[in-house]
Amino acid sequence: MFIRSAALGVVVGLAACGSVTTYQSADVLPRGKWQGMIAASAGGFTDKPQEAKTPTATFEIAARVGVGADTDLGLKLYTLGIETSVRHRLSEGRWSWALLGSLGGVITDEDSPTGKAGLTQIRLGAVATKRRSPRFAWNMGPMTTFSLLRPAGGGTAGGALVGGFFGIDWRFGTKWHLIPEVSLHITAAGDVPVSGTVGMIGTALSRDF
Repeated sequence: MFIRSAALGVVVGLAACGSVTTYQSADVLPRGKWQGMIAASAGGFTDKPQEAKTPTATFEIAARVGVGADTDLGLKLYTLGIETSVRHRLSEGRWSWALLGSLGGVITDEDSPTGKAGLTQIRLGAVATKRRSPRFAWNMGPMTTFSLLRPAGGGTAGGALVGGFFGIDWRFGTKWHLIPEVSLHITAAGDVPVSGTVGMIGTALSRDF
C-alpha cells in the first residue's frame, strides 16, 4: 500500500508542476552550432499552509542552436510540458555571464491537485560560469518563475517563485558534457504552483554538434 501511495504521489507531482531546472552555462553556442541534451531530475514541492509534501520527477529532452555571436535558442520537452528559451551572453572570460529567459507550460488532468487546467510559466534569470579548467566549470545564478494557472472550470490563479541553482559542467571527450544541478526556490507571491518551497536535484548529459 505504501509503495502504491508513493507511486501515486509521484504521478500527481508530475501532472501538476512546470519546469524549474536550468542545466545551462554562460557558454553560448556559436552561430549554426547545435547541442542536444537529455536529463532527469527528482525533488519535491512543500506546501506550508497545508503542511503537505509532494514528490516529483522530471525527464527532459532538449536542443539548442546558436543564432548569433552571443545568443542561442532552445526547445525543451519535459514530462507533460514544453518550454522555449533564449540565452544571451553579457561577458566572456574566467567568469562569464549570460541572461536567461524562457516560456513554457503544462496541461494538467483531473488527477492533479489543480484538476484539469493549463499552466503557463515565464522564467527569467541569469547564469555565471567560472571556468576552473578547459574541462571543468561551475554554473550558478538566480531564477524567478512566474506561473499562471487557468482551470478548465474558469478563473485564474498565479504565483511567483524566487530562487537559484548551482551546477557543474564537466566536459569529457571532445563534445560531451555532464551537468549535475541542484536548485531551490521559495514562493514570493501567490500559491501557484505551491505556497512554500520547491527543491530539485538532477543530472543532464549533453553533446555538441
